[in-house]
Amino acid sequence: MGKRILAQRKGRSPLFRSSGKSVAPAFIPEFEGPTTAVVVDIFHNPGRGTPLAMLKTKEGQVFYLNAVEGMYVGQEVSIYGEGEVRPGDIRRIKDIPPGTIISHVEKRPGDGGKFARASGTYAQIIGPSAGGIEVLLPSGKSIVVNPNARAVVGNVAAGGRVDKPFLKAGKKYHWLKAKAPKRFPRVRGVAMNPVDHPFGGGSHQHVGKPKTVPKNAPPGAKVGSFGARRTGRRKK
Repeated sequence: MGKRILAQRKGRSPLFRSSGKSVAPAFIPEFEGPTTAVVVDIFHNPGRGTPLAMLKTKEGQVFYLNAVEGMYVGQEVSIYGEGEVRPGDIRRIKDIPPGTIISHVEKRPGDGGKFARASGTYAQIIGPSAGGIEVLLPSGKSIVVNPNARAVVGNVAAGGRVDKPFLKAGKKYHWLKAKAPKRFPRVRGVAMNPVDHPFGGGSHQHVGKPKTVPKNAPPGAKVGSFGARRTGRRKK
């Protein structure tokens, strides 16, 4: 009798859960009206690739955001303000001029920010469109969002972080351990024995069968392409 494959253990064992050392979630909270906030601190948050900024409004409300380029401790940011926009300001999409670089873009008004949150990423306002305002996402895809959706002016800090090589396996081990233990090294299924993985075994490393599996496959067989819409080499 075989043992549970790695994909199953990840979903069941506490050994694969994150460390839980994260300081706080980063999102745009609800505000009663126009106000200002001061950047109290900017620090590293375990498991997060970009620095985390702690802000406090003049009413005493404390919230956290992924820091943007140019943000500094002691900076005063405008919330729902008017006039010229500066990095760190929180505005509704309709109040931000076209062409402005933004981050923490909300998909729906009040959800806190769903797009352009990773380090170095940003979105850009294209302009008014039918049904809302068109925004260019980091993926290159443009979407139309509600004019009342909110965003943070500026691109997320720590751009170029992924360009620095790890150089040593131990560096990558400790980096991934902050996100969740047991994530490094990641062994290929074809390099395993048949008892450990459906792709394992054989006289040489090959899958030996189609990698496409149905969406309702049992957990022990659910590896490869789940419910693929198409298979084979794509024709040009």
